[in-house]
Amino acid sequence: MNYLYTFLALFVGFLLPVQVGINAELARFVNSPLLAALVSFVVGALCLLASVVLLKVPLPAIGKFVAMPVWVWGGGLIGAAVVLGSILAGPKIGMLALVGLLLAGQLIASVLMDHFGWFGFPIQKMSEARWLGILLLMGGFFLIRKN
Repeated sequence: MNYLYTFLALFVGFLLPVQVGINAELARFVNSPLLAALVSFVVGALCLLASVVLLKVPLPAIGKFVAMPVWVWGGGLIGAAVVLGSILAGPKIGMLALVGLLLAGQLIASVLMDHFGWFGFPIQKMSEARWLGILLLMGGFFLIRKN
């Protein structure tokens, strides 16, 4: 496996709870989780726009946009739900519990995506070992919450 991409994945994973914490604080300052999520997305969109311009990324032809299936626009909706849901849930259940549940949800979705080959991923059949790993993670969540 490429070490650069491995480190990148680890670094982005590290940033996720930091982002939740920053966005939760932002929500307190602006008195609204929804407004905080909007500010977060506007700042992110501006950063991405600047990157596209600075790196001179060519835009696809309009025909490419028209030909895309409607469901591919769902990534932005999911991103908004993740950010808003994290802002709402994180301060209520704690960062460790939030990240544990986010990870469990990601693992369940990943097992299903691999098993069925959704979104162009290569098919990797479900196994008892994969389900056991998810169950162990969920058990870990319950131990974390037990206090």
